[in-house]
Amino acid sequence: MASLKRATEESHLGILQRIQAECAEMTNLNQYVNTWFFGGIRIEESQPLTKIGVEDGLKSIHLNPNGSTPLFDAIGKACTQLEVLMSNLKFSPDDTMVTVAVFTDGEENSSRIFSQGEVKRLVTRLKLSGWTFDYYGTDVSVEEMKERLAFDGGMVMEKSESGFRSGMANYSMKSSSSKADWIKNWMKDDFSE
Repeated sequence: MASLKRATEESHLGILQRIQAECAEMTNLNQYVNTWFFGGIRIEESQPLTKIGVEDGLKSIHLNPNGSTPLFDAIGKACTQLEVLMSNLKFSPDDTMVTVAVFTDGEENSSRIFSQGEVKRLVTRLKLSGWTFDYYGTDVSVEEMKERLAFDGGMVMEKSESGFRSGMANYSMKSSSSKADWIKNWMKDDFSE
């Protein structure tokens, strides 16, 4: 478990570094990150919604895995709070791209607040506002979980240090490509009006 912990912490920092590099390349794109962790009864926002800038110092995350996976509660809580925060900050679906990525090495086994159906309804509603959802998992059928939760993409990761690094790198590259496409379409819409 220590190698998965290390791989996840280091890969998360790598994703933040890639986002920081994108800020220099795509100067008309404001990028924000919000990171949550879950395990046991703990569902924790470890990084509040934070704007990433070219010169910002990036902080590593520190995980404390314990074997329980309240997956539905984590997704439900994080997405509900992010939706409220974005509304309060006046982010508009017309000029905001939201991508939710879930990385887990375990199956749902301890949620107490949100059911699978409630999470699927929440995800389906948020997708109507343009949110996208990716599921990266090891112990379960990723295709089954994507269907059960109405997620768009993701992949099966090998339950190893290299598997987690590969999965998080896959997400990072996919995310960069999606952002570049989104900017092209957004700018095209701006000039066609």
